[in-house]
Amino acid sequence: MEMFEDGTGSPPTGKLPIVDYNHLAGRTAESYFPRLGEDELKDLLRYERAHRNRLPVIRSLTAHLRRLRHGTGKGTSAKP
Repeated sequence: MEMFEDGTGSPPTGKLPIVDYNHLAGRTAESYFPRLGEDELKDLLRYERAHRNRLPVIRSLTAHLRRLRHGTGKGTSAKP
């Protein structure tokens, strides 16, 4: 199993922490990542790997998760 993979399935689109994530361009989606917490980033990573598989977005999600795990990231919810 890869780092940050917990074996659970991909969340449904309506449960993602970013509204309309599945319609966002990679750079636009990435702009939300610094405001998200670890669980939200993991959900997006699972979704991204299962559905969109955009390598730059996967790399960005993984980098943000690493920063959170090492205490250098912030992380607050992007949902109102």
